[in-house]
Amino acid sequence: MIIIIYLLIQYVLDERQLFKLKYTFYVTIVMLVAIIVQPIFVLRPRNPLNIRLASIVLNPIFRLLNLKYRVENAQVLDDDKTCIIVANHQSSIDFIGMMHIWSEHIRYCTILAKKELIWVGPFGITSWLAGVEFIDRKNRQQSSETMSYIMKKIQNKSLRLWIFPEGTRNMNETFLPFKLGAFRLAIEAQVPIVPIVFSSYKSIYNADKSNNTYYWRPGCITIKCLEPINTTGMTLENDLQRLTEMTRKRMLDEYLTIQTTMDEDKKGK
Repeated sequence: MIIIIYLLIQYVLDERQLFKLKYTFYVTIVMLVAIIVQPIFVLRPRNPLNIRLASIVLNPIFRLLNLKYRVENAQVLDDDKTCIIVANHQSSIDFIGMMHIWSEHIRYCTILAKKELIWVGPFGITSWLAGVEFIDRKNRQQSSETMSYIMKKIQNKSLRLWIFPEGTRNMNETFLPFKLGAFRLAIEAQVPIVPIVFSSYKSIYNADKSNNTYYWRPGCITIKCLEPINTTGMTLENDLQRLTEMTRKRMLDEYLTIQTTMDEDKKGK
């Protein structure tokens, strides 16, 4: 019934109203699915395979939001070897793109998320059951203990971990400085960094409270998987800062290249 109502009324709304409708639909679906899959997740609690199951359920519904994804160099993700995945973070709708990738290219992988998300209703509880790792960024000691615990899981269970190194949402034309946690973890565990770049949402999505601009338009988002960065032999003392800055530069260069290509394609049409 929710889907039918959504389809019927979206054609008579202006952009701001349509944004509110789509965002409400998005949040409602995520919460409903979180409730529905909880009994299944309880049977294998804290298992990252639960995230893949959630993605299989959510993806067909997310298509109603009129977002398409083009994943480039996806074969990088088809290898199940342990790694730290780092991606730019623009909005809460990054989750839609993540679920698209999970259903087709990622199997045994979990996510590092801020601790506050565990209190977001059914979504937080289900995320915990799915094996999402929560970190208290305001408590340095607890944060350090969490990262040490995660490193042991990565080493012992051949686990992949997805991290947003900017630490917060950012829709500017450049990336925020990357936090060191992901790169420290990769060096300590001697596992590769796999950078993933989401193209700009600017032409498709905007929720800017500062200038009261809201829209959610149909469009295509490019997701580019970059080649893994090997950390074998690296040390924290000699390579942590260099690895962090090198990864950020590669990702930002690719982000700008994707944007330039998309702009040129639009001009050519």
